[in-house]
Amino acid sequence: MKLAKSVLLTCLTCLIFSPAAPAKKPAAQRAAGVTGVFENFTVGKGSGDLEGMRVVLVAAGDGHYAIVQIAQGGAEEPKPEWVPVKVKGNTVNFTLGDEKFNGTVTAAGLRFKGS
Repeated sequence: MKLAKSVLLTCLTCLIFSPAAPAKKPAAQRAAGVTGVFENFTVGKGSGDLEGMRVVLVAAGDGHYAIVQIAQGGAEEPKPEWVPVKVKGNTVNFTLGDEKFNGTVTAAGLRFKGS
């Protein structure tokens, strides 16, 4: 009986003082710097048409995705499109239809190259 208590005490001591394995952060926490809602919708002064773009960047599962709306005139908000996004640091890349978007997320917002 003394031996069983000694073994049990030794095992408990090892469990208490052994270093815990570092836990991996979920993908959403690792890349929270690029997630957010970015938009520049405006209403045309003369026409009243909606123009601009809205991008919602989210981390989901093991990757990133964007909900993209592009307004090119008209009175209603455009249909949103769900697209996968490649993220490297604070740079984001995605394709919508035939158009490729390459942008950088900063404290000031999302800026696309060439726009």
